Amino acid sequence: MLKRFAGMAILFFVLVKSALSQPNPLDALLSEPALRGAWVGVLVQTVDEPPRTLFSHNEDRYFMPASNAKLFVTAIALEKLGPNFTFITPLLTDGKRIGETLEGNLYLKGTGDPSLSRDRLRELAKAIAAKEIKFVKGDVIVDVNAFADNRWGNGWAWDYLHYGYAAEVWALALDRNAVTLQIAPAPQEGVPAQITVSPTTDWLLLDNRVLTVKNGTASLRVWREAWERVVHLWGRLPVGSPPQTFRLSVPSIPHYIGETFGELLKEAGITVSGHAKTGLTPENAVVLATTSSPPLRELVWWLNKVSDNLYAEMLLRAVALKERRQGSFADAREILKQQLTEWGIEPTAVQLADGSGLSRLNLVTPRALVRLLQVARTRSWFVAFRNSLPIGGKDGTLGNRFRNTPAEGCVFAKTGFISGVMALSGYLQRIDGRELVFTVLVNHFTAPAGQVQAAVDRFIVALTQFPLISPDASN
Repeated sequence: MLKRFAGMAILFFVLVKSALSQPNPLDALLSEPALRGAWVGVLVQTVDEPPRTLFSHNEDRYFMPASNAKLFVTAIALEKLGPNFTFITPLLTDGKRIGETLEGNLYLKGTGDPSLSRDRLRELAKAIAAKEIKFVKGDVIVDVNAFADNRWGNGWAWDYLHYGYAAEVWALALDRNAVTLQIAPAPQEGVPAQITVSPTTDWLLLDNRVLTVKNGTASLRVWREAWERVVHLWGRLPVGSPPQTFRLSVPSIPHYIGETFGELLKEAGITVSGHAKTGLTPENAVVLATTSSPPLRELVWWLNKVSDNLYAEMLLRAVALKERRQGSFADAREILKQQLTEWGIEPTAVQLADGSGLSRLNLVTPRALVRLLQVARTRSWFVAFRNSLPIGGKDGTLGNRFRNTPAEGCVFAKTGFISGVMALSGYLQRIDGRELVFTVLVNHFTAPAGQVQAAVDRFIVALTQFPLISPDASN
């Protein structure tokens, strides 16, 4: 017995000495030059019941979370809609069929599906053609009334609304409400660059002032006023230089979808006498065809893996649509606050102005984020939640981080970045097999974003192997 006790004492001494000989991960993080002057919030806990706090710093202060706000959207969507939920987008009519002619309007009714694509719209058009309808004496009316507040999130800045990551938010979407521009130099100097828009559309008009030059450095600028369809491009591209790619948002989404669907109907052999409009679907309208989204578990996978802002905004409003029959952000926020209380999260610790994290008006505490991650582990939808998180060194927004480190394949976390804000929250599998829940929020930094990211990553890597010998290793 004495020998066994002595052996345990020696092992404990060795572990203590090992821990003392290694720098404290939190101290190392806070002393990083890139974080000098920045606000840093950290909370790391075990998954024990109750959880043990290992490292903490400013855990009850407010921070802008950037895309870590999407964790709350993912959780409330899975809680209220369920991982198997699918969006059904119907095509309806208020008209009557006379031979090959439908005398009346077509109504494309938005229900909040962020994944609607051109191919699925094409299938709707084919479904009408399959009914041997060749003429529509009426208009194509796009109904986006399911959402009360449309277009942009609260607090979004005017100078990035033309980029694809700030796509307009409506109850109906098409190809994520954005297009991709590829700008390539012409074969010879002195002529305009060649521009390709994908998917092809006449909705955007190009003012191309990009000139192909003999040599030099590529220099491009792209701009579109938020309300306009004209895209202004200017700059220079040397002959033989690689193409440049820009993702741009599309303006006036309801009309864009109506025009696109009209083109797809024509492609399917159906002539529409009227025009694309917006409006309300009559109560007596009947369904002609429907298109279904993938299940929610796949939608949140895309939402978090690529950090899709449009998906976040639409899914949050879809929760309000289901719960209160009106997809408003205000209603969604109230539903979230009620759910936070049930989950044991102080509602005032989560102040969201949008669902995507683009807004600089969002504020959360590290404690609220970690509590959400802990609660998620107890819910029936946890598998869908965890599977949606990027994996360090493997996929999503973490695909190029943590490679060739002990954390590769062991970090399952949501990233977040806007100017001056860096965030990372999720789960970590240590090399000893133990799991940790963590959040790191950095605000108001002035160092290059890459340096701040590297500092955060070093902290996470240190957590994979730092000795945890005490029930309370907090700092």
